[in-house]
Amino acid sequence: MEPQPMIVVDRYESVDVARRTAASLVERGVGATVEPFTPDEPDATERWAVTVMPDDRSRARELLGLSDDHVDADHDEQLTRSVRSVLIPVLVGVVVLLTVPLLAFFVSFKLSGG
Repeated sequence: MEPQPMIVVDRYESVDVARRTAASLVERGVGATVEPFTPDEPDATERWAVTVMPDDRSRARELLGLSDDHVDADHDEQLTRSVRSVLIPVLVGVVVLLTVPLLAFFVSFKLSGG
């Protein structure tokens, strides 16, 4: 299984603030790391990002008091995709489990002279 990339929760100017924020998240049960990043602007200085695993993103934002004004469409799409990938094999299995015994019953009934 391929490791999932970490997701940026928030960015900070100071490494100390970023480390305190990550430590606060870790104390509350959310795995967090601090990573440096350089913004795209040529004059920008290096900043620090607090990152978490994708599954912990909403919990981390909640703990930090950051608002999620929009519904996370990517997460919803990912859940829908995962349900679809399981739904088809389950439906095929149910159909097979229903038709095989019925077919066996009718074949044995006809062979017994019924």
